[in-house]
This record gives sequence, C-alpha cells and structure tokens, in this order.
Amino acid sequence: MGGEGFLFIPDYIGLFYGLIFELPEYIRNEPVEPEGFIGEFRKYGRYENTDLFIIVLLACVWTFVRHIFTKYIFKPLTNHLQLTPVNAAKFPESAWRFTFYTFSWSFTAYVIFFCGYEVFYKPNIIFKGWTVGSLVPSEIYWLYAVQGSFYLHSMFATIFLDVWRSDSLVLCIHHVLTLILITFSYTVRYHVLGSLVLLCHDFNDIFLELAKCCVYSKPRKNGSKVEIFETLGNISFGVFFVSWCVTRMYWYPFKVLLTIQPSVAKVYYSDHLPFGLEFNLMLWAIMLMDVYWFVFIVILLVKILTGTMKEMEDIREDNDGATAVEKPVTNGTSTEYSTNGIANGNGVKRRQVGGNGTTHSNHNHAE
Repeated sequence: MGGEGFLFIPDYIGLFYGLIFELPEYIRNEPVEPEGFIGEFRKYGRYENTDLFIIVLLACVWTFVRHIFTKYIFKPLTNHLQLTPVNAAKFPESAWRFTFYTFSWSFTAYVIFFCGYEVFYKPNIIFKGWTVGSLVPSEIYWLYAVQGSFYLHSMFATIFLDVWRSDSLVLCIHHVLTLILITFSYTVRYHVLGSLVLLCHDFNDIFLELAKCCVYSKPRKNGSKVEIFETLGNISFGVFFVSWCVTRMYWYPFKVLLTIQPSVAKVYYSDHLPFGLEFNLMLWAIMLMDVYWFVFIVILLVKILTGTMKEMEDIREDNDGATAVEKPVTNGTSTEYSTNGIANGNGVKRRQVGGNGTTHSNHNHAE
C-alpha cells in the first residue's frame, strides 16, 4: 500500500502475509541498542512526571464522577422506572459506560476529523514528519489524558466495582494492553497512531451499553414489560454489530495494523522506528481480543435471527451457562422479585440489589 491511496477492498490475506513476512524486518535491519529495551526507551521516550500525575488524578476524578452519576442520576432513574432488582443493579454500570464512551468518542472524532489531521483518509502517512520527542499537540495531549485515565479507572472498576464476569480477565488484559499502548505511543510520539486506534474502538461501545440499558429497562417489578425498550434495544444492537464490523474488523486492521508494517510505515520515514515489533505485537493482541468478542456477538445474533432466543437478553451474559433466576414473590398487595446467587467459573460475587437485602451475582460480558 504505497503512496497515499485509500484501501477500499479488504485484503486480509495480504494483511496476514505482511504480519508473517514483513515484521521480521524490524529485527533484521534495525540497529541494536547497547542496553536493549531499556536503552531504546531511554533514547526515544519523552515524558514528564506531571503526565503521570494528571493520569492518576483524572482516574480518581472518573471514579468520583461515576459515584455521583450513579447516586444522583442512574439509581434514581432505576427507581423511577421501577426496574427489577437485578436489572436495577446492572443498569448504572452500563449507563455510566454509555455516558463516558459517548463523550470520549466524540472528543476523539473531533480531534481526528476537525483538527487538521488527514490520517483517517490517508493512514499510510501516519509516520510522515515523525521525530524523536516532537511536541504533542494540546488536543491530542488531553485526548490521551482522558483515555489513559479512564482505562486506569476501568482497571479499578472491573476488579473492585463491577460484578466479575466470565471474560473479566480478558477485559483486564485488554485494559493493561491499552494502557501500555497509550503510554508507549505517547512517550515515543506515536500519538497520531494511538488516536486512530482509539477512534476505531470506542464508537460501537456506545451502542453496546445503550442496548444493555434498553434490555434492563424492559421488565418492571410488577411483572409488566415495556415493549418499546425491546425495539430500541434491537436497533441499538444492530447499530452495535454493524459498527463493530466497520470499525474493528475493517478500519482497525487496514488503517492501523497495515500502516505499522515496515513496507507502509517507512514510505515517509525510512530510518529506525523504535519499538516497531513491540507495537505490532500489542496491536495484534488487541485484534485477537476483538475477534474473540466478535465470536460471541455473532453467536448471539444467530440466536436472535433463528429464534433460538425469543427476545434479546443481556448481551454480555449469554455465554457462560450459569443461571440467574428472578422469582416473583407476592405479598398480597404487590409483587417483588428475589434472585438466586449466580456462580461462575471464578467463584461467586454478590451485591445488594434492594433494600430488602436481596442479593444477586452476574457474570460474563462480550464487549
């Protein structure tokens, strides 16, 4: 993919060919640093201690903002909608992520499309003009600060705030890889590449979380169902699926993975690109996780289309085989719900879901 052309036709065979036969170029023809990885990082990495401080501070801010939103917006909304206890406990998690991803992707899109960058349309110029320690534009600096701090917050939230699910370990690995990529791409000034990676990964999460919120909003405590939320959930899931195919299965491999291969990356910069092999391996690891989650998405879609699943259920709790049971309990005047604990392969995690002490556990999510 030489020059400044745009790849319209997916060429996955060519992409894998480059992975196998081009990446060794970073090993064969690159200079060997006398102090290895650490020496290369010291030579090419540029960062300030204030950068780390801002990331940690913002991570604390996101945790606090989530608490405020949950206490004063999301939980009162679940009470107003009269959601069942299980769904009332899960709704705030998805509502928070929906809120953040809407903000973060909008910010990323603004930077990529409205701040003078051409890399989305000409991704092969991504290393044009690259220099060691170049100045990071303020809009990308704050984009990195927002995203890096959120993934640090998400690590904490996945382990301590959210209910453990069957793929939570994979999600933690994803967060670690993303943090490493954000850190490395900033320190060695691959920030334009990193911004393009973020653009490809946040948009579909908006509609994933929106679909989940709709799923949680359909059943009510009194046993009734608000059918409009099923329709909205199906529409959101459809947009989520299509956007996943476009952004993660097409944009990401052919606007990111292809452009960091030596034959493309060195069209505009022929000298040594630090951490070329390491970046490729981490970016491909994220691609493998995208495929891992995509399999669960396709399985769910097939179940819906074939009628195996009569209505869309929690799209992140569909692949484990554990059971959750909501049983209506009538006290003579109203109907309440009690729930059994849910066990997954990693143990049981419970939380309070109502004022009557009812507990529930949930598991699994295919992001």
